[in-house]
Amino acid sequence: MTYTALIRLVLEYGYQVYQVASQTNLNKLERVQLSAAKIITSLRSCCPEATVLCEADLHPLSMRIRTNSAKYIAKLQSLGFFNRTSKFILQWTSNQRLKMDSPVGVMWKRGLLDFNIEPCIPFSCLTPNTSLVRVSFNDQLLSSASKHTQNPEMMRQLSLELINNIPSQALVFSTDGSKSESGRTGSGVYANAEDGLVFRCRFRNPDNCSVFRSEVLAILEALNFALHFENSGIYILADNNSSIQYLKNWPEIREKTGQEIISKIATLSQKSRVCFQWIPSHVGVFGNEEADVLAKEGNALPSATSSELFTFEIRSIHKAIANSAWRNPPRHDWYAGNRPGLSLQSVGTRSAQTALARLRSGHIKSLKFIDKEKTFSSCPCSCPASPADIIDCIGASARQLWSGEGKGHVELLERHGVMDLV
Repeated sequence: MTYTALIRLVLEYGYQVYQVASQTNLNKLERVQLSAAKIITSLRSCCPEATVLCEADLHPLSMRIRTNSAKYIAKLQSLGFFNRTSKFILQWTSNQRLKMDSPVGVMWKRGLLDFNIEPCIPFSCLTPNTSLVRVSFNDQLLSSASKHTQNPEMMRQLSLELINNIPSQALVFSTDGSKSESGRTGSGVYANAEDGLVFRCRFRNPDNCSVFRSEVLAILEALNFALHFENSGIYILADNNSSIQYLKNWPEIREKTGQEIISKIATLSQKSRVCFQWIPSHVGVFGNEEADVLAKEGNALPSATSSELFTFEIRSIHKAIANSAWRNPPRHDWYAGNRPGLSLQSVGTRSAQTALARLRSGHIKSLKFIDKEKTFSSCPCSCPASPADIIDCIGASARQLWSGEGKGHVELLERHGVMDLV
C-alpha cells in the first residue's frame, strides 16, 4: 500500500522527538493519516475517526508511537557504553532528575527503560583474516524439500537419510526452543555419542523470549558442552531454520550471545569439523523429539537463567499489546464491523467495496444531519433509507457485511435499485 510504504514513514520520521510534542501538534499528524484512510475506504467525512481507521486497518499514530519508541530505546540501550546517549541511560539512577518532557524522560514515565537488553558490540569478535572453513551451515536437507508442502513421513525419511550419513565418531546434538501461550520460554539440548554418552539439558529463558532466540541459546549450551570433549566432528541439528541462517551470516552478528557462539565455533573448528544442520520438527526424529520434550520442561522451570532480551523482542512485546487492543472494533451503535481491515479484504469493484464499507459504518449517502439530528432519504419501499432498513428491504443480514458473502450483498443492492442510496 502506497500510504504505509511511503507516506507513513514521513509522518513517523523523528517520532523519538515529536512524541513529547503537544496534543495539538500531534493531532495534525493524525489528520494526515485520517485523510489517507478516508481515501482508502471511501468513507464519508462525517464517519467517526476510529471507524475509518479500523476499516483501513491503520493504527492511530499515538498507538504506534509506543511501539516505535520501545524499539528505538531498546536498540539505543543495546549499544551500551559505545554510545553517549546509551551510556547516560545505563548510568542514570532513579534519584537523578530528568528534564521535564524530554524524550528520555517521557520514555522513562512510560516504563520503556525497565527492560534488560542484551548488549550489542559494534564490531566482529573475529579478525577479518579469520576463516571458518571447517564450519558448514546447512538450512536444507539433502534434497530440497519444504516442510509445508511435503508429507511428514517423507520429511522424516529425508532427515533420517541425512543423519545416517553422519560419521559414527561425531558428537551429535539436537537443540530446540519452546514457547507457551502465556509467554514462558525454554530451551532443550540432547546429545548421544558413540560411546553411550548421553547429555540432556533444559533451562528456562526470559518471558516473551522468541523461539528463535531460545534455539540460539540451546546452540550456545551445546557448544559449551562440546568444548570439554575431543571429537573429529560436531553436528548440531536444529529445527529452527532462522537460527542457522542467523549464524550463517556470522560477520554481521553484533549481539553478545551470537558473538559468543561464533567465538566458540572458531575455537572448536581448530580441532574438529563443525556442522549446523536444519531438521524439520515434529516428524518423529528421535533426537529432535527428545530436545522438544526438554525445551517444554525448561519453560516450566521456576526461574530463568538470564533476564536479557533481544532488541526485536522488546518491540514484539509492545506490538503484541497494541495488536491485542486493536483487534477489538470501535464501540459505536452504528458500526457493524467485527475486525479491522474489512475494506482491504473486500473483493469486487471499487464501488462495491465502498458500498459495503459505508453500510458497515452506518454513514451512507442518504444520511444527512439537520440541526444535529440524523435524517435519511426514503428508499423504494417508502421507509427511511437507514442502513438497517436497507438491509431488511433487500432481504439480507448484517452478517454479510463482514463475512465472505459481501459480493452477494452488493448484487442485492443493485437488484433492488438502492445502490445510489449507499
